[in-house]
Amino acid sequence: MVLALVLLIFLSGCVNLAQEIVIREDGSGVVRFTLGVETSAYPQFQELIPEAYQMENLFKGLLSSEGVTDIRWDNYEANGYTWQSLQMEVSDIYQLFAEPQSIGLATVNMDQDGESFVFQQSLDLEGSNMRIPGLNLLDLAGAGYTIRLITPQITETNGLQEAAGTSVWEIELSELLQGGTASTLRAEYLLEPYEGVFIPWETFYSYLVIGVLALGGLSILVIIIVNTSGREKQQKLKF
Repeated sequence: MVLALVLLIFLSGCVNLAQEIVIREDGSGVVRFTLGVETSAYPQFQELIPEAYQMENLFKGLLSSEGVTDIRWDNYEANGYTWQSLQMEVSDIYQLFAEPQSIGLATVNMDQDGESFVFQQSLDLEGSNMRIPGLNLLDLAGAGYTIRLITPQITETNGLQEAAGTSVWEIELSELLQGGTASTLRAEYLLEPYEGVFIPWETFYSYLVIGVLALGGLSILVIIIVNTSGREKQQKLKF
């Protein structure tokens, strides 16, 4: 109970998580996990977080996986947060996640269909073995979990496709941890680079709206000019 109350004081809304998987054309890549805590609460966070939830223990199974060729830990401060990051160099990303890997409340796995690869990640607190004291009392407004997949080419995704080979998912921790919302992230990708000019849907949509508004304004202007000219000719004929 004491631990739950202390966590309630120091961890409410001050935690952000980031995950990034970078896949190169040869199938190798980098896996990064980053945890950010408000700098003012970081000492208490380090002291009070249960040992099982510390990053080195959460990723213990993944760190010992075959194909992980280099491991780097880093701590730094930025934007009022203290960040703890783990970066793993991997010889074959697909082989690393060919068998589902459980990391806390996340399960990551990959599949292959011909030349295409499928990335899938499920987030489900109820289906995991994580139990956070005082969870429903925490104010998690503003706390988030960002997942980014960077590949040579993404052909389909249920996330936000920022570029031809980049998909991003933004998860609100309040919905995931307190609302009981389970999420499944999915993307299909190729190891061949995208050829051509890729325009993100958000950019295309903005251009489309501007184009429609401009076309509408031009149409109104043309109608006004035509009606004005017609009236002037009609008045001259009457005279």
